[in-house]
Amino acid sequence: MDSATQSLIEKEFTHLKSIYFNSAYFGPSPFRSKETILAAMEKELDPSFYAYDEWMSISEKLRVKFANLLNVGAEFITHSTSSSDVVNIVANGFLFQKGDRVAAIDKDYPSNILPWMLAEKNFKQFTFDRISLGDQIVPTAEWLERKLHPQTKIFDMSWVTFDTGKKMDLISIGKMLKSKGILFVVDATQALGGMEITQEELSYIDVLTCSSYKWMLGPYGHAFAYFSQNAQDKIYHRNANWILSPNSKVVYNLLDYTTETLPGARQYDRGQAANLLCSGCLEGSLSFLTEVGLANIRKHNASIRDYFLENYPKNKYATVIPAEFMGNIVCLKAVSADSVALEAELKKRNVDVSVRQGNIRLSFHIFNTTRQVDELIKALDQ
Repeated sequence: MDSATQSLIEKEFTHLKSIYFNSAYFGPSPFRSKETILAAMEKELDPSFYAYDEWMSISEKLRVKFANLLNVGAEFITHSTSSSDVVNIVANGFLFQKGDRVAAIDKDYPSNILPWMLAEKNFKQFTFDRISLGDQIVPTAEWLERKLHPQTKIFDMSWVTFDTGKKMDLISIGKMLKSKGILFVVDATQALGGMEITQEELSYIDVLTCSSYKWMLGPYGHAFAYFSQNAQDKIYHRNANWILSPNSKVVYNLLDYTTETLPGARQYDRGQAANLLCSGCLEGSLSFLTEVGLANIRKHNASIRDYFLENYPKNKYATVIPAEFMGNIVCLKAVSADSVALEAELKKRNVDVSVRQGNIRLSFHIFNTTRQVDELIKALDQ
């Protein structure tokens, strides 16, 4: 990474008061977000003569920014509040037939499990299968093909798991699912922003959802999703929302009722997507991610992760999964120490990490340095 980019990153994260390895919990926004939020706050405090079309265009401008990060058209992007809400759109909007199945990996994040459990209970039109990995480290295409019921219509999976940091092979799994006509839903919350998604990977995905407050460095309470044309053709939006009406574009036409929606994935947009303060924070984080580039961020994060893996005290800790299956997240299990007690001890040393399922979870992002990793290793080696 060139010196100008390094200087930019240092400038944007000087406000961090800890050695922060916890973006898998909550990603810190770059400093520029403070300026964009303050500008939004000015409108919030005094909306005098704030033009309706300027206000309502905020969500569309952000939609374009998200689309550019994925290298797709804006018509494939929708605004939501969380990954759970996106999965709910799929679960409630797909036209199931009796005997259909939906599958996910057991022990995946609740966002990818609970919406299916509730839809199965409420509608009784499909069966939800939670597939146990057993001794399998990650689901391969061949293994998954054997496990899926012949009537499976949708498969839902995290790209990177929240508790172990396993990175899934989207291409091989996606190819297999596409060959069988199975809709592929991917939760990218613990990956996107810390790494980019390639066009080949995205070509096999029907719905890609991502909560914005982790690796995307945005605010809590926002998520976005990509809906392929195949997904849009098969998933109906069940909730009426005045802002989705084409007549909402002109304030004088609001009472011209219609059940038509705006084109593309806009039909799935949450209500009040043009939230000023939320959008202000997103504007800052998206401009930063775009300026640095997701490919550059992925390379940096991988180098920091690999530096840690080369130098951490291996006599005291073991990695939960082999390095070849890791994304940005490294999970350790202490040989003898208690993980919760260790988290508290690291906090005393101003090192911010998480414990998930008894594992010490380390999240390496663009603002982390090898010097910070050295401090982490010292703390772990006490």
